[in-house]
Amino acid sequence: MTFPYTICFCRCKDSILMFYRRRPLNSERWNGLGGKIASGETPLECVRREMLEEAGIDLRRFGTLRFAGVVTWKKGVDPTRPSTGMCAFVAELPDDWFVWEGTEEAEEGLLAWKPLGWVCNPHNEAVVSNVSRFLPGLPNSREPMEYHCEYEGDELVDLVVLTL
Repeated sequence: MTFPYTICFCRCKDSILMFYRRRPLNSERWNGLGGKIASGETPLECVRREMLEEAGIDLRRFGTLRFAGVVTWKKGVDPTRPSTGMCAFVAELPDDWFVWEGTEEAEEGLLAWKPLGWVCNPHNEAVVSNVSRFLPGLPNSREPMEYHCEYEGDELVDLVVLTL
């Protein structure tokens, strides 16, 4: 499976670094960091580049980075994107990493460390709808998994977890 996008959830203790996008898609919602894979770039290289560009974190120097699987959905759910999924990564930062309070300005939005419980609350409408469904399984999964999101219109109705 190849996808043109990546997403990364950077974790320190019980906090997740989240990104509040000001532009579509998923504007005005909190999400993981990531983006479009550049020509000739691997998903791992993309995640490292995006984390450095968006959050100033060089994942080659700090913590561990692991491929956690893919997040998929049926083609046509998002008419602005040709993809049906993205490669998902989890970055674990050292316990002594500086986890700031409040938000920090970034080029395309805001960065903030949010409690894992807040991010994974399925009733939290401030977070992209599928994140609260697939994120709880990402950090602790020993094997990469597929997290397939089922939608009816714009509404997420189910998550099916499959072995890759």
